Amino acid sequence: MRFADLPRRLASLPWKALKATGRGIRAGFRGLRSHVGRLAVQCAVTALALAASLGAGYYLVPTAGPAWSYGSEPEPEAEEAPLVLTPEDAPAAGLPAEPDQAPGSEPPSPSDSASTPSDVANDLDTWAGSLTTLGIPERALVAYGRAELVSSVLNPGCNLSWTTLAGIGATETNHGTTGGNRIQSDGTTLTDIIGSTYGEMGPMQFLPDTWERWGADGNGDGETDPHNIDDATVAAANYLCHDEHDMTTPADWYDAVFSYNHVDTYVQKVYDRADEYGKQSTA
Repeated sequence: MRFADLPRRLASLPWKALKATGRGIRAGFRGLRSHVGRLAVQCAVTALALAASLGAGYYLVPTAGPAWSYGSEPEPEAEEAPLVLTPEDAPAAGLPAEPDQAPGSEPPSPSDSASTPSDVANDLDTWAGSLTTLGIPERALVAYGRAELVSSVLNPGCNLSWTTLAGIGATETNHGTTGGNRIQSDGTTLTDIIGSTYGEMGPMQFLPDTWERWGADGNGDGETDPHNIDDATVAAANYLCHDEHDMTTPADWYDAVFSYNHVDTYVQKVYDRADEYGKQSTA
């Protein structure tokens, strides 16, 4: 190459570079129009978006992810003490609800409950009136006592005490007074008590299908009404005593109440209240 041609060649270099760039751009566009090119662009865009998201997440939430990824382990949580599933003893039975009877006389039969003799009714009323310190409405307490009497005939050997029925009534609906309700003189609640979860009914909160099987006529009026505490307590007594439960035996008592509501904390609440009623009534 002659030195005389050098200036001309140097001057043509920018033009050659521009032409080469143009050819590269045109080749790139042709490549993008191909299937492989479009796929490559999509992959590149996806990778950039993912990288941007991860980067933004690191700065916005720098401690996200498992603790081990940041060089620290979480403190182990303390183990909760196991729930005592079975009470050491059956709850205190409390004063019996039985009315005074002549020696050798039979307890009242379920049919007698429909037309309870005045002396028996008066004895139940007197008995309930003597336990006002328990905080149980007298009409509810009369129903618990009546159900104990009826159960002693229908379920011999079960030895069900009114205190267990009262413990259930307290736990379920506070003896039919939940939500400002109350039990009327005929034993029905002022308004129907319906559970919000499963449609439980009445002061003892029977499920509809359970009531269909265990519903009882506790006051002898010819009807079975889950909203009547006399009917509901007798039905609850029959339910608790089935499977030959002996309610003076701790294991049987626990099994019976657990079958009423399959929750251990529920059983414990019923036990605590029944035991307290029994102790207070004999203090």
